[in-house]
Amino acid sequence: MLTIGIFPNIKKSSVVTILGFIVDFFKEKSIRVLLPSQAAKKLGQPDLGCSEESIREKIDIAIAIGGDGTLLSSARKIAPLNIPIFGINMGRLGFLTEVEVPQMEIFLEKLISGHYDIEKRLMLDAFIRRDSEEIFVSSSLNDIVITKAGYSRMIELTLTINNQVAAAFSADGLIIATPTGSTGYSLSAGGPIVNSALNVILVTPICPHTLYSRPLIVSPDEEITVITSVSSDDIVLTVDGQVVQKLQPNDKVFIRKSSYNANLIKFGHKNYYQTLRTKLWRDD
Repeated sequence: MLTIGIFPNIKKSSVVTILGFIVDFFKEKSIRVLLPSQAAKKLGQPDLGCSEESIREKIDIAIAIGGDGTLLSSARKIAPLNIPIFGINMGRLGFLTEVEVPQMEIFLEKLISGHYDIEKRLMLDAFIRRDSEEIFVSSSLNDIVITKAGYSRMIELTLTINNQVAAAFSADGLIIATPTGSTGYSLSAGGPIVNSALNVILVTPICPHTLYSRPLIVSPDEEITVITSVSSDDIVLTVDGQVVQKLQPNDKVFIRKSSYNANLIKFGHKNYYQTLRTKLWRDD
């Protein structure tokens, strides 16, 4: 039996209505549905709920209902298990999600009939090493950001690529992004838009206090290391804008291509450049 796990953003005001419709749709098709326990209780069907760890072990397909943030957090959880994920947008932009709510019934039919493609997206792994001890590990679909916190002054960072110093500069921070994340914070900081089908890593300084510090595009097979200065404090590392870890002076952050991809479900009804035009270049 096909088993689908649904990861909704339960903070959205109308999510219960949409979630109820999707659950009923799958039940009519004799498809098993699993929900995180809190979402199942909010829906009033606690029998569908279980732990997220248990969901990941049992499902064939994941559905993220919310915005780009919901898809990002869901992808980090399920990508290591090679589970494909389908995003339904309830957010403002919805650049990463595949369909809007008014379209969803058409595409749910296609989903259960297997009429979709899988688009593999590069992911990154970040490791923080402090005094020879690894204190933090996380994967990322969008970006890994090292930045000042609060109202602190510019921070001093040293960037090395494959153990070779590439730059040492003062800046508000540094963004290491995937092509998927190139349309996020990196774009706002002056980085390029990179087609999500490419396998490259973007390195974008945030407000660098030098003329020579410019965005870099590097091979996914290269390891990036960022060292925080001994004089810098009040620095944080952020993963996909959602996971935050405080850094200390002389911490080393290692970033490399993940051993797995995010498998995004695509239906072929739009292409990358169409999405750019409708989501990022629109006039409204």
